[in-house]
Amino acid sequence: MGRLEAVKQVFLAYLKAELIRSHGLVIGILSLSVWLSLFIAPLLLFRPPGVPPGHISGLALTAVVIFIAYSVATWDWAWELRWLMFHGVLEHVIVSGSSIFLLYAGVIPVSLLWYSVSVGASALLLTAFLGPPAISVADPVTLLIAVLTMVVVLFAYAMLLGATTIGVGSAGPVLELVGFILPIATGGLVPLSYMPKALQTLALATPFSYPAELIRYSLGVSNTVLPLWETEVIGVTYSLIFLLVAYALFRVQLRRLLKEGIRTVSMW
Repeated sequence: MGRLEAVKQVFLAYLKAELIRSHGLVIGILSLSVWLSLFIAPLLLFRPPGVPPGHISGLALTAVVIFIAYSVATWDWAWELRWLMFHGVLEHVIVSGSSIFLLYAGVIPVSLLWYSVSVGASALLLTAFLGPPAISVADPVTLLIAVLTMVVVLFAYAMLLGATTIGVGSAGPVLELVGFILPIATGGLVPLSYMPKALQTLALATPFSYPAELIRYSLGVSNTVLPLWETEVIGVTYSLIFLLVAYALFRVQLRRLLKEGIRTVSMW
């Protein structure tokens, strides 16, 4: 009961501080609208005449869905650890004997709320400028596999960045590099079938491309470059291996932190 109460209090604290008192929800939606307008403008201006607006809108919405998921894992989950270290909260959690994952159990619902609102706002903007996204659940089973695989990859990715933050005191350059390059290089914004062979090979060498490919396929937006069964098997296996490796590294860095203390944390 004490743990549930702790999760509840963390959730309420973040909900009030991040989304209400600091006007984070309003500011976030406004900034997202500006970014999305810049993203939509070239799609609207340079859309090939033979391509239906709904298809372009569907591609754009799936790109936004995947990109915002990466952003949540990067800035809400991984970067949160840096904030906890900077303000001495992590030390308090460790001394109290609590698990750091209790904090994240309260943070994740706030992230999901922000994620849902962001995706909804994006869908409305795309509908207004381009037309209703031409997406539908073409394969429910594949969609379930895709979502679960994406969640596993995002958790592993956040733990990997968190381990980097604990190990070196800052993961700013890593977050910037990965946060912007990753969605492009691994097919997060564009289906792999639209990318050059060299980039396809690079993307398929990472665990990030497989859930993105499965999400687009299950929503009827594009086909996978590999056979569907192969994409599912490799995606699930790769994501689980990635999670185990990231968790092991995170635990190693936590043990190192207990022996050597928290390193000096900087923004970058």
